[in-house]
Amino acid sequence: MLALVSGILMFGLTACFDIVEEVHLERNGSGKYAINLDMSSMFKDPFMKGMMAESLQQEGAETDMEKDTMIYFKDDPKLADLDAKDRKLLEKLTMHMTMSESQEKMLIQMEFPFSNVSEIAQLTKALKNIDTGGMGGFMGSGGMMSPGGEAVFELTKGKLKRLPMPAEKLEEDENMAFMKMFLESANYKTIYHLPGKVKKASFSNAEVDGSTVTVTHSLLELMEGKAKLEGEIKFKQ
Repeated sequence: MLALVSGILMFGLTACFDIVEEVHLERNGSGKYAINLDMSSMFKDPFMKGMMAESLQQEGAETDMEKDTMIYFKDDPKLADLDAKDRKLLEKLTMHMTMSESQEKMLIQMEFPFSNVSEIAQLTKALKNIDTGGMGGFMGSGGMMSPGGEAVFELTKGKLKRLPMPAEKLEEDENMAFMKMFLESANYKTIYHLPGKVKKASFSNAEVDGSTVTVTHSLLELMEGKAKLEGEIKFKQ
């Protein structure tokens, strides 16, 4: 199944799509981190749909395009090769894939429940230590899970802070020029769900609505380091 998702992502990254990152924070500091990727536009493009089917066939993956699948990383035997700390984190990670050619729908959602926001950065580090069937670049450090690097958060009383991470330099070659052409309209949106009403948000492009903060950037600008994800939110306890 990971091979199937990898094949989908390989062609999804050259199609029009948006990524939505969500941080759900509870009063006790626990919560849920999620990445949502909507690649439904692939089914609206006959060329992309055909290329994806051909790729999956070459990889030996199932080519049935009507699936609703939940992947539990705790079931991956490769976790046995990790140290206890990394294994404990990855055992909580799940991925839900909805793919329907008839409904022209393709959605991938990753969810990670955490007991402390610091575990989000630890997760991206742990993902680098496991062979995820070609998905490490999507989920790991510097990948789509956090295009500016690891997603590092700090939580103090009434304040959630996202720390800056240096962006990796993009190699300017023909492949990168091709990728930029397709990514120019892609957005990376982060939605923060706080346990109390927001008093102030210092993120650029931040929109505040009660206890929710939404921040939207161009994905390409984030990857190039022209836009930043860091900032902080002050909220009522």
